[in-house]
Amino acid sequence: MQFLNPLYLIALAAAAIPIILHLLNLRRTRVIEFSTLSFLKELQKSRIRKLKLKQWLLLALRTLIIIFVVLAFTRPALRTGFGFLPGTSAKTSAVIVLDNSFSMLTSDEHGQLLKQARQKATELVDLMEAGDEAALVLTTAPDENVDFTAALNALRGEIEDVQPSYAHGDYRQALTAAGALLAQSDNFNKEVYILTDRQRSQYVSDNDARQPLFGAGVRVFVLPVGDGDQGNTAVVEAETRNAIFERDKPVDVGATVRNLSSNALGGSIVSVFLGGERVAQQTVDVEAGGFEQVNFTVVPKRAGWIDGFVELEDDRLPEDNRRYFGFYIPEQLNVLLGPAGGRDARLLSLALNPAAADPDVPQSFRIDAANRGALLSANLSRYDVVVLTGAEGLSDAFIQRLASWVRDGGRVMLFPDADGDIDAWSTVLLPQLGIPAPAGTTGSLAEGSSFVSFGEVDFDHPLFANIFALTDMQDEPEIESPRLYHSVRLRGDERARQVISTRAGDAFLLDARVDDGRALVFGVSPDLAWSDFPMKGIFVPLVNRGMFYLAARDDNALALTVGENTEITIPKTVPGDDLFELRGPEGTVQRIVPKTLPSGLVFPVESPSAPGVYTLATGDRVLRSIAVNTDPVESDLARADTELREQFFARLGIANIAELGADVNVQQAVAQVRYGVELWKYMLGLALLCALLEMLVARDVKREEINIEG
Repeated sequence: MQFLNPLYLIALAAAAIPIILHLLNLRRTRVIEFSTLSFLKELQKSRIRKLKLKQWLLLALRTLIIIFVVLAFTRPALRTGFGFLPGTSAKTSAVIVLDNSFSMLTSDEHGQLLKQARQKATELVDLMEAGDEAALVLTTAPDENVDFTAALNALRGEIEDVQPSYAHGDYRQALTAAGALLAQSDNFNKEVYILTDRQRSQYVSDNDARQPLFGAGVRVFVLPVGDGDQGNTAVVEAETRNAIFERDKPVDVGATVRNLSSNALGGSIVSVFLGGERVAQQTVDVEAGGFEQVNFTVVPKRAGWIDGFVELEDDRLPEDNRRYFGFYIPEQLNVLLGPAGGRDARLLSLALNPAAADPDVPQSFRIDAANRGALLSANLSRYDVVVLTGAEGLSDAFIQRLASWVRDGGRVMLFPDADGDIDAWSTVLLPQLGIPAPAGTTGSLAEGSSFVSFGEVDFDHPLFANIFALTDMQDEPEIESPRLYHSVRLRGDERARQVISTRAGDAFLLDARVDDGRALVFGVSPDLAWSDFPMKGIFVPLVNRGMFYLAARDDNALALTVGENTEITIPKTVPGDDLFELRGPEGTVQRIVPKTLPSGLVFPVESPSAPGVYTLATGDRVLRSIAVNTDPVESDLARADTELREQFFARLGIANIAELGADVNVQQAVAQVRYGVELWKYMLGLALLCALLEMLVARDVKREEINIEG
């Protein structure tokens, strides 16, 4: 037996009140006049004995009245398989945990698994009686505000309206939510029904043994749907592999196709789409249970944010056959070049905009050439890249401001002074940026009789991606080395990567990480007195790609999983009082209000519900792109075996569990396990019966007392 309101048991102490009153009544002496006739005395003694027996009976009845009333309030209940107490079934609190992840969209001979699960959930509601309550918890949204309801018709409608979700189901969180609901219920019967496809990935938990989620009286029923082979193929990864994105230049896209079935996949078509248009495709073969990497090269024809996806031809679960990605191609980079006026600055301007005189040719760079005075007062935050041809004449205050800007995310390209005076450049500018000071210089200006040339070149660096065409006879590209008559002896370290080295072992080009910023440092000035570097074929592409490489910050779309939360930080160049929107697939729009922090504007992005490419925008300006995809683990449709399921429930402390067959009659199976009886009505009936007997006995006792006293 179990008491649903055990605190009321304290009131049983009130049963002592009649006993105490009875004992106090015995201590009171009474004078009774007796007749002198002996036979009357004997008759009087007999009446007194009967009176005492009735008084003890009266005491027992009064005590029982209190006990039964208190027990009625405590709601005693018991479980029985006989059902011999008709009309007294205990009230039930039931939580239906329904898996609505997109793996439930597969079908078997009985139809779609989600439809089967909804049908079984409706049959469970049909088992409920008046006074019962139930709640529906979805595995893909276990944190939603759910509560019990006694409106069973409304609950049936809610079950019928359940739609598949692209989020991954979390059984542990759903069962935790069910446990929290049942802990608030006072009903005797407490039950949890899990409607599941028994997907293996749902039964994986890294939690050790923990406090049980449910009380010992909670019964858990597992109602599986679906059976048989659950093979599937999916695109589980898609990404761009470029560090530099330029219009009309190749972009490498890689995808991973996974075969989760027991049969080999042969000749399946994989395609790449940019802006909704198919731009490349190829066939793929994947062995059973294996992975296959698929590589594409695509050429975007416009600037701005580019959205794309990789798609595998349809199979039994199309929802995981598409994987989204995105990247950004700058329309035009803002470059601050200074100090202007020298031959070196003119050569750099020509390398960046060789067709500057032709207005019909789109320019990749907008260059502000500044003399020393204008450079010192320039607003650095307006520029994507700052290019300095030396440091002579730059104030310490400007260099400190420049270094602070770079550490906060700014990008610089540095050349030594054309006149050969590198003292400020070597001892002030580079150390302020945390770049190792040079070990002097080598050679002399305008001296062509002796020179050094390139030694090792790091062709794995992003600067060299997709700019060389290898022949069948080549293992790696070849660069025509310039003649370096005079150069600064740069050296790399753990933060400064030597991209190009000279034969003497010095660095011709360093790629240095400066906190959140970056610097490309050249060992020569772009002046013919230093070298013939500006005359070589590598000069223009190296400078151009160097600009795009430096400017690249968040050029790839932010990767996010359906249902995942994140925050996006945008620099303060964007006014905080603008109207910001998160624009999703199929025209969905969500207003977002950012938080203003010292680092910039912080935008909360909460649980996108569908895969696709989302954009954070204000007006016509797109600030950030977000590629939202499904969780790859949901693509594995393999069933969890008995051992794995038992281990999962054991880790959650769930012991009272019944796993039903997929084809059993739900109502019959549950009815055989469940039968609970509350006894409070019987307790109240017994209290009323005792009260009635007490009235009859009390009246008889009163009459006897009067006869004896008379």
